[in-house]
Amino acid sequence: MVNWQIPEGITGDEKLLRFRPSIAVAHKRSCPLRLALKVRPDLVRDRPLYRDRPDYNMGPFHNVLDHMELDRKPENLALSHGLQSGKSVHPALARWTEHAVRQYQTSVKDLAHLEPVSRDWVRRLDSPHGGIPLVHEETVTGRRFEKDGVRELRILRMGSVERRARNEVEIALAAAVLAEGRPALSKLWKKGPATLGRLERPHQVRVIEIGCLDATANVLFEDNPEAAIDKYHREAEGLLGAVAAGSERRPGNDCAECPLIDMCPAVPSREGLLGISDASKPLRAWSLTTTRQHRKCGPIPYFYDLKLPPDRSAERSPEVERGVAVHKWIEAKHLRSPRQACRADDVPDLTREERFADDALQAKLGMRMIGDHSLVCPLREAGREAEVHSEHQVVVYDPAAHVVVIAKVDLLYLTAGVWRLRETKTSRYPFEGDLLKGFPQVALAIVLSAEGVLGGGNVGCRVELERLTANGPVLTEFDVHDPEVVAEARMVVRLEAAGWHADTARATKAGKECQTCAFTRWCPDAKVRSGS
Repeated sequence: MVNWQIPEGITGDEKLLRFRPSIAVAHKRSCPLRLALKVRPDLVRDRPLYRDRPDYNMGPFHNVLDHMELDRKPENLALSHGLQSGKSVHPALARWTEHAVRQYQTSVKDLAHLEPVSRDWVRRLDSPHGGIPLVHEETVTGRRFEKDGVRELRILRMGSVERRARNEVEIALAAAVLAEGRPALSKLWKKGPATLGRLERPHQVRVIEIGCLDATANVLFEDNPEAAIDKYHREAEGLLGAVAAGSERRPGNDCAECPLIDMCPAVPSREGLLGISDASKPLRAWSLTTTRQHRKCGPIPYFYDLKLPPDRSAERSPEVERGVAVHKWIEAKHLRSPRQACRADDVPDLTREERFADDALQAKLGMRMIGDHSLVCPLREAGREAEVHSEHQVVVYDPAAHVVVIAKVDLLYLTAGVWRLRETKTSRYPFEGDLLKGFPQVALAIVLSAEGVLGGGNVGCRVELERLTANGPVLTEFDVHDPEVVAEARMVVRLEAAGWHADTARATKAGKECQTCAFTRWCPDAKVRSGS
């Protein structure tokens, strides 16, 4: 039974629930309250919120396929019309779209010939939640086809589906819509329940996923409608009820997309956190990773927002691989139960891992760093019953900059009644310069501590930097109560965020950075890597 109340700051009709299969993927990582709002399309904010609405990455792709499948236009004409209709398309997204259309065509050429369907399919279940007068609708996103009693949905993925894990709830919901969905006679973006046509019940339904990166495909479901509905009751029904009833506020990476961000009690609001006084730009999310990407090339954060398929191998140097391996091992050991400190003899053999096949030196250095970590492991002092949060995420809203700040710290732990934050960095040689400028994660941690949003509240959280080097471990603690240290940390954070915050042009700067860019394949301005 759904017992849900409209949160303060939101208005509209909460009686319409509309679910899509993508909700099954999002529920594992998203805020429950935000998802509950998302499935109620007739709810809006009392007052507008100036937000950066990301472009729909599959929008141009669907435009092109509409021209090809519904209007029977040839591919070249469909690409020209589809990429020029409506909102301008970023050149990188246009290049991916052209590639995706051709991969899609390759993937579907051997499928049974069915007729494309232009109207949405909507399955309606009136008052399915304990007698409460709700309108429960379910629909699908993808390419729809039918003929001679067969319905088919092609779910489109931007990357490959060769090793993609199945999501049974997603599949069950999609199959049920194909089994009992009626054609929508009204547009689904309009307020209120959809106007539906007559159901022509199929005798077979098929759900396929297609990887638009490499023409891979998987048949996810193929059976009769009865089997589809049975799977829905087994796999999806309970989760949809839980999503509709979601009320927990759980801050995370999608907070910048939430209509409640500036009034959410679970997200601290700290005026001036970034040291930027300019709320004229749309609401965006920022992290130190955002700045690192932006400094490399202006549109890279946008490419990640678009979810363009990246070439990870371009970014993963042997040094980066070694750092990742060290962090992952230490993180796993800190999460052990019962809690125990890391030991010098508990070290993996990285030389056996494929990623270090051509660089045994980095593997051996990583093993030495893991062993050295045991000498300064924070759990040596914390004890087995200590409160420990590994890879802890902090989300703060800065109204002065109109930015959601997202920070992930390596370790937050409580020992002897004192909260401590530990950042661990790996480098072959010790860094000899200004530590706050050299490790802006530490500067941000000091600012967050000063703002009282870490463990310890206004008392503050002690900040530690652990450096694992070829010469041994170095542990440094920063005085978060020293005004000069805090002032320098604030300056570093402001400089880290200012360039990104001011830039809305997303201009590329082709050059040597293209050699290690994950999006060279899609960027028309990129200088192509040798050998690619």
